[in-house]
Amino acid sequence: MKKLVLAAALVTPLTAIAQPYSESMADCAALFQNAAQWVQSDENSDKLMHAARTWAAAAVEQSHSEGRPVSSDVMWDKIDAKTENWEAKGPSFFLSEEFRDWTGYCRAFGRDRGIKSNL
Repeated sequence: MKKLVLAAALVTPLTAIAQPYSESMADCAALFQNAAQWVQSDENSDKLMHAARTWAAAAVEQSHSEGRPVSSDVMWDKIDAKTENWEAKGPSFFLSEEFRDWTGYCRAFGRDRGIKSNL
């Protein structure tokens, strides 16, 4: 288990360090929401949007646990703003090391927090 935590820490994007879990969950939601618009099939887009909604719901719930409750609408505004940041990187972003780091982080973080996005 310690090796898994260390490995996850080594691939954790720097922006995910030292921020509330709810913020990192919103980052993951935005990543998947952005990816949904670049895939070819509606089926894959739907899966990615399902993952984004799952992460968004987890982020709202987590914000309450952190003592700084945020509504679903406010969280989606935050996620949409984060999605714009991903969009600015363009479609080639999905071939980048940064994208691989973030998806790896979101997978490990999701497993740790019990978030099942079905990806």
